[in-house]
Amino acid sequence: MTKALIALMFLLVAVPGQAATQKSVKKHGKKQENCQPIDVNSTSTHCYKLRPGGGHGRCEPQSLPYARCRTGNMCCRGNNELSPIGWYHGEERLGHVSQTPAGGAVLILGDNSRHRMTTGHVFYVESVKHKGGDHWELTLSHTNYDRQCHIETNVTGEYNVHTRNLAMKTGHWSVWGKDLRALGFIVK
Repeated sequence: MTKALIALMFLLVAVPGQAATQKSVKKHGKKQENCQPIDVNSTSTHCYKLRPGGGHGRCEPQSLPYARCRTGNMCCRGNNELSPIGWYHGEERLGHVSQTPAGGAVLILGDNSRHRMTTGHVFYVESVKHKGGDHWELTLSHTNYDRQCHIETNVTGEYNVHTRNLAMKTGHWSVWGKDLRALGFIVK
């Protein structure tokens, strides 16, 4: 990553706690669009317009910008924008995390080196259902889970609050995603 790109990222850091607006704002000569939570039934939503080889030679949006767009949460950007784990820790310092799942939250997975996810992964939580005890059934959506610019919506997994493990029940990851370590949920 070039020094100029890193410097630009620092200039675009959102103020924690600042509400996103619906209009675009100009900062330092670059147009920056603030996202609002989206209507998942809309066919014109920009969160769903995956672009192979997008502006950075990779699939866009990655899982983290997708979750930001779904929630409207633009807090803890800058260096944290580069990593789901970094985003989680930034929100944790602000007290915006929980171990209890909730619809509309963002689930952050920790490092999973064996599946080349050393910076973690992000799921948007569509809905939750308490199954009793420490067990929750989660309905999740995520992008770029296969590094081929795809999106999965309404896949299910079982989350254990006590062990912080996610076991995918449906979707692309159901074959191997049985013991995924979660950091927790961003709930802001």
